[in-house]
Amino acid sequence: MRNSFLIGSLVSVVVLTILILWQPNLWWVAVLLLPVYILGFKDYFQKADNIQRNYPLFGRLTNLLEEQRHVLQEALFLNRTEGMPFNWIQKEIVYKRAANANKNQPFGTQLSYESVGRERFLHSTFPSKEFRDNFRINIGGPNCTKPYSSSILNLGAMSYGSISKNATLAFNGGAKIAGFAQNTGEGGLTPYHQKYGADLIFQFGTGYFGCRNAEGNFDAEKFTEIAQNDLVKMIEIKISQGAKPGFGAILPAKKNTEEISKFREIKAHTEIHSPAHHSAFSNTKQLLKFIKELRDLSSGKPIGIKLCIGLKQEFDEMIEIFSKNKETNFPDFITVDGAEGGSGAASMDGLHWGGTPLIEALHFVDVTLKKYKLRKHIKVIAAGKIISSFDIYKTLAVGADACYSARGMMFALGCVQSLKCNLNTCPTGITTMDSKRVKALVVEDKKNKVANYHKNTIQGLKELLLSMGISDRNGINKTSIIRKISQTDIKSYSELYK
Repeated sequence: MRNSFLIGSLVSVVVLTILILWQPNLWWVAVLLLPVYILGFKDYFQKADNIQRNYPLFGRLTNLLEEQRHVLQEALFLNRTEGMPFNWIQKEIVYKRAANANKNQPFGTQLSYESVGRERFLHSTFPSKEFRDNFRINIGGPNCTKPYSSSILNLGAMSYGSISKNATLAFNGGAKIAGFAQNTGEGGLTPYHQKYGADLIFQFGTGYFGCRNAEGNFDAEKFTEIAQNDLVKMIEIKISQGAKPGFGAILPAKKNTEEISKFREIKAHTEIHSPAHHSAFSNTKQLLKFIKELRDLSSGKPIGIKLCIGLKQEFDEMIEIFSKNKETNFPDFITVDGAEGGSGAASMDGLHWGGTPLIEALHFVDVTLKKYKLRKHIKVIAAGKIISSFDIYKTLAVGADACYSARGMMFALGCVQSLKCNLNTCPTGITTMDSKRVKALVVEDKKNKVANYHKNTIQGLKELLLSMGISDRNGINKTSIIRKISQTDIKSYSELYK
């Protein structure tokens, strides 16, 4: 094909030259074809891409189709039950709830009950008639003087930088309308997080963005200014994340604009690699001292840690040390991020093969906290691929008190799962800093869709519980969830997670 291109190009040039000499008014044909020749010969002589080198011009089409493979699959080739990380049925749940559209489904489920891994809940013959739960939870341990009454469903951590200005604003507006909290993510506190006055969970990670000094270490004075903000209701220390467990955070250079760099106090247009470890602490005892410092600086607001469970013995030892801490400076909450969690950009090894899945991790954390008699003092928040009311039920059943949804909320904004979050080319304006693309996301419309999704998901959970004969969260249990573990066997969550 390579030689064919060369011969064909030379022959066509000769023919074109003769044609123009015969009919000079056809000069425009040469103008049109010149870029084609340039691209073709560029492909012919370059050494980086094997396909384009062997198949000049045609190789470009192949690579283009490969780049758009996921989009084409999602739009044209996959059925409703296929697609990863989320299939169409999961996305449709969010789209319909966000739009306040017809939330019913005709003709029966398209999810096979014969598939190994299929889960279902057990309804009651006599559904409950009354419901006595406002779906809020008080977060604050023994040393917390400003506990927070949190919704059981909040916005998962997404920083300004990983998502756009308009996405941040829409989330803030939706959170205010529906009465849930917005997690700032680790990119600092910005005016866009405060525009509509929603409750905020201020998160920082190893980069200490928003509360860092010139050396990139924790700055107590800057933190205090943020923590004393009345909109900030809780503080979350990000230790690790499900999508990149034990790895530092990444913000691609294309997304690190001048404005983002000012908020993060880092050089613009450079790729940001946060360290994998914290400089403020390196062991559990130091973490306890740091938590006490943050609690004092915030005047008693709830302080929590976010982590993905890895080496279970390490976590067990951490909780044991918490239990022996006489000053009770252990965290007020622990956010458990499942390995199936998402991120704007992550190491491929960590993304695909690191971390503990959410349900397994939640069960382990719950059991460990009970083992050391800290369960009543430390609340547990679940994060990782939470979309539906059934997803929320499962997390609560195995040990969570509340949960985050990030990608679910992104679907409410109109995300189509194009998987371009790290490329700055998001077609919906959600995960891009490109101002032209960002304009596609209309804040005044999307903030209502975010609120609708939250409201209708919570309502869906209420209806689910009523169908199971449950009048409040106290009735949630592991026995009522069944998983098909083989072609002939099923087990309840109470059997799987003892």
